[in-house]
Amino acid sequence: MNRFVAAGAAGALICACAQSALIVPGLYQLHNHPDGGARPPLYGLRLDELYNATADHDIYTFDFDHALSNMKMMVTTSVIHIYGTVYGGRDVGSAYAAEARTGVYTVDFTYSVGVSQVPGDDDWWVAYGGAMMQNSGTIKSPLGDTIGLVDKQQDNYYFRLGNEDNDAGHRGFSGISGWGWLNHGPSGSPHIDSSDWLFTATLIPSSGSLALAGLAGLITLRRKR
Repeated sequence: MNRFVAAGAAGALICACAQSALIVPGLYQLHNHPDGGARPPLYGLRLDELYNATADHDIYTFDFDHALSNMKMMVTTSVIHIYGTVYGGRDVGSAYAAEARTGVYTVDFTYSVGVSQVPGDDDWWVAYGGAMMQNSGTIKSPLGDTIGLVDKQQDNYYFRLGNEDNDAGHRGFSGISGWGWLNHGPSGSPHIDSSDWLFTATLIPSSGSLALAGLAGLITLRRKR
């Protein structure tokens, strides 16, 4: 490979990775969104009344940046797969309740129906197709319970990934956000406010992109010498 072509390819790739608003197929690390309505603690997923623990409305949130969490998202042109482990439980104000339901949950959700690019924009979404509950997954609690999850439509989509039509970001975050609504529980369960994704995402460079980045660094060093 011509060294200038290699440098150009690596440079372009580094720019693509650094530009957090650019969505490309690949593996992403997921983080808390800074503007969750029930914060603190910050979270990337909220599933109120996941368990009916009290007579009040029980808020359940899940901290994607906790030391015990590792939430990822694989994006292709037709599938968005959100999965991993996450620490969370019943939010009692600024912490989680000291109870057996607080701990590490396992999440696995796949959007495979309706995934497409937003018309006229560089965001991706799961467009409203006239029927809900075509995309599904599960969340497994520290108690060993496996609870079903299905997508829920609001406005004209179920889930969106990007930085909005104006590229200014979603709810104050300028990079890539993921947001969308969910139902949880047995099949046919009604929607409970608030139950939704609200996270941010950063691309995890592949081994090939890291090799190109390293090559670009070596070329730059040789030029300096």
